[in-house]
Amino acid sequence: MSLTLQLLLIIVTVVFFIILVKNVKKGKLRTDYALAWILCSITLIILSIFPQIAFFIARLIGVISTANMVFAAIIFMLIILVYILFNKVSMLEEKQKNLIQYVAILEKKLKDEDKL
Repeated sequence: MSLTLQLLLIIVTVVFFIILVKNVKKGKLRTDYALAWILCSITLIILSIFPQIAFFIARLIGVISTANMVFAAIIFMLIILVYILFNKVSMLEEKQKNLIQYVAILEKKLKDEDKL
């Protein structure tokens, strides 16, 4: 990896990390969602500073190209994040359904009381 590319990666990942932390502090991003992104950005910072780690891991698991291993790891991470978000959406849909049913029951009770 060239020194220019390494410096560019370090700068971009550090800026991304700072943006994440600022968004968490401002309340724009929840900490439970930000945690995964912060861990990924820290990992990218470490791999940018020490690219030998990626080469070592690629040799260890038998991947010919280190870039392929990095892409596979990123795709795997994104799949996990999508699963977590879909899980959260499913829970929110269930809560929304329960709230709608509860409000409908309350409205029915109010209408019945008005008739008396």
